[in-house]
Amino acid sequence: MAIQIIDQKHQGWRDKYNPLRGLSLPKLVSLLEAGERGAYADLQWFYHYMERSDAMIHAVIQRRRAALLACDWDIRLCPPEAGEARIQKSESRIQKKTDDQILAEEQAAFLREAYDRVENFRDAVSFLFSGLFRGYAHLEKHFTPSGLVTRLEPVEQWFWVRDGLFGAWEYNQNARSGAARGMMVDFENFLVFESVPLNRMLAVLYLRKNLSQKDWDSFLEVYGIPSIFLVGPPNTPETKEAEYHKVAQEIMSDGRGYLPYGSDVKFVNGGGNKPPFLEHIDYIDRQITLAATGGLLTMLAESGSGTLAGNAHSDTFLQIARGDAALLSGLFQEQFDTPLLREYFPDQPILAYFEFAPPAADEVSRVVKDAVELAKAGVRMDLRELEEKSGYKLAPFETEFHLESR
Repeated sequence: MAIQIIDQKHQGWRDKYNPLRGLSLPKLVSLLEAGERGAYADLQWFYHYMERSDAMIHAVIQRRRAALLACDWDIRLCPPEAGEARIQKSESRIQKKTDDQILAEEQAAFLREAYDRVENFRDAVSFLFSGLFRGYAHLEKHFTPSGLVTRLEPVEQWFWVRDGLFGAWEYNQNARSGAARGMMVDFENFLVFESVPLNRMLAVLYLRKNLSQKDWDSFLEVYGIPSIFLVGPPNTPETKEAEYHKVAQEIMSDGRGYLPYGSDVKFVNGGGNKPPFLEHIDYIDRQITLAATGGLLTMLAESGSGTLAGNAHSDTFLQIARGDAALLSGLFQEQFDTPLLREYFPDQPILAYFEFAPPAADEVSRVVKDAVELAKAGVRMDLRELEEKSGYKLAPFETEFHLESR
């Protein structure tokens, strides 16, 4: 059955509930344990807020998502079998190879049209990416009368429940807190992505970081502006103490004044000149980066904004994008390509498939050079395709010109 997506916009009390208020370690452990039992509503609502409340977590998620969305996609043809890759002398074998090529091209053209029809494809991929951090993501297929997909509608994570850690997914209408069961759905109408939830590790780091920040704020309230005590000269008579106290207050009000010989000034600095809070927060940020970048230490090893650091950061996220692209490519091949091809090409082998193509480091310059070489050969590259491949916004010259070989 198809889910009424409008239910996502009417959650009652949950819309007004901030899960970060009063967050403590026992409360977080309770949320994580509920997630292990399949009751995800409260845990996923907490993840939603957490991702938008910590600068480091938000930045790493956005940077990793951007690396994935920068990937181009294409429809590939399955390679021929080993026996068919060689030149065949048998006419029947040659005819079979030709038939397979025709079928592969027909399937590729069909899949390109099917993906082009998905009006929110980029947003759908962005939502699927959230499953890497939250553990899962569901997209509902909205079909045209002809049976092709026109939208892949995200269904937020807090609307799902399962019976135990490995039970079947069920729809938790209105995201009821603590719900153990929900409504059964037909998963032929869904794309379902499951992953190890990175947010499970980030949640504990987030709590520790916030507790450290809270302690640091309390420290600054007491010692940020250090308390000042003035010590009067030795053997000061009691009759002079009130006079010296008045002088001390005047001195502290504008920072200048006179005290009798032998007086001293004492500052209360909290027992040390370098409290450990900053180092602790920096350590947690490094752990967040390490967890969210899949264990790649390159980005942490290279600091600064120079060429070395910039290349290290770019290479790190390029490696991550390749892994993310491979995961999501497999998902689309299994849950989008295969059902459509089996329906529209019954009893035929599947010879075409969807694939993300992460850009190489020199991809843009290579594409531009290819366009120039093609122009020299008298072949004009499609402007829209060149824009898509290079990332540049292009416009033709008012007067036509031709590149000439030197």
